[in-house]
Amino acid sequence: MRNKHPLLKLSPEEMHFLRHWMYEEMHYQEGSGPAKQLQRTHHAISANLGVIIAAALPDLAEQWAAGVGPPPAGPPTWPWSQAAIEARLAEARALLESMGGRQKGQGATARIESEPIGDVTATVGDQG
Repeated sequence: MRNKHPLLKLSPEEMHFLRHWMYEEMHYQEGSGPAKQLQRTHHAISANLGVIIAAALPDLAEQWAAGVGPPPAGPPTWPWSQAAIEARLAEARALLESMGGRQKGQGATARIESEPIGDVTATVGDQG
């Protein structure tokens, strides 16, 4: 059954980038691809991209299909200015909240707890 909630409307450039990013997230063991490199260059937080994806593509099967691949044709480009991604993130959060969703861990204190990877501890657990 199709989700009847309104979706966050993204530009074709935004969707192209996010589909590349989802594919690369699912295939992280193959190395960092161009979408992940763009994410790092622009200091974007993965969880924030996930919020935008959740608001634009709430169908988990569609998210899974984008992750499994194949990746979209053509290289990704970064579709946002800093102000634009902040506005898009606020819009996505408002939409998800209006749908009755609450981000898990929102308002809770996050605790880092994991085995070190190199000299960085990588897993964030939710305490609450």
